[in-house]
Amino acid sequence: MNRSDPHGGVGRTALALGGADTDGSEDLVSGLSGGATAVRRGTGVSATTAPSGAGRRLSAAEGRIARAALAELPREGLILLDAGPMAERIAWLLPAGCGLNVLTNSVPAALGLASRRDLSVHLLGGHVSAAAGTMPASVRLLEQVHVDVAFMVADGVSPGRGLTCSDPAEVMARRAMVRASDRIVLLADHTRIGNDRISRFARLDEADCLITDTGTDPDALRGLRGRGPRVLAV
Repeated sequence: MNRSDPHGGVGRTALALGGADTDGSEDLVSGLSGGATAVRRGTGVSATTAPSGAGRRLSAAEGRIARAALAELPREGLILLDAGPMAERIAWLLPAGCGLNVLTNSVPAALGLASRRDLSVHLLGGHVSAAAGTMPASVRLLEQVHVDVAFMVADGVSPGRGLTCSDPAEVMARRAMVRASDRIVLLADHTRIGNDRISRFARLDEADCLITDTGTDPDALRGLRGRGPRVLAV
């Protein structure tokens, strides 16, 4: 990606429908509370996705984490938003006029941002999960980009095993996200802290900031502090 080009050399919004880029003439209709639909005018191509998290509502703790993460946004450059309700909430909360480039593997996040003209949105290509409205990140593409700040989610976080996920198929893509990023902001509510999952994709000290909630066990928080990332409980 040419970092001197504010749009990364592609159209304002890349929906990864057959690899096509939009040119600003498309109709984009989103109803994220009940699913979202994107239609490119004149192409006959459309995609319908399930709402974020297959309809799961964001908890109060997750909402606080997403809002706190806004303080970690860079002034300019490329951010990566991981799939999942917390990272997707960040998409809805991005301040007007921020001018950022946004790279995401979340279909709902991409569609929700598609109509905004103050930023550039790029959707990682790959297989779409109709159940979750997400797609596995493209390792090849991630090897070619430079991300200033990645907002990532882990299914499990612990001092011993680091960052883990439940699906072994996600490991290569998540590892590529880590390698591509200057800074990693990890979003993990109290249900994820101390719970190791099957597949490890990063060490704890590879995260720069961990944002969790005040429901996290105090002993668990003490065990995380001093292990690499700055730890915030909100």
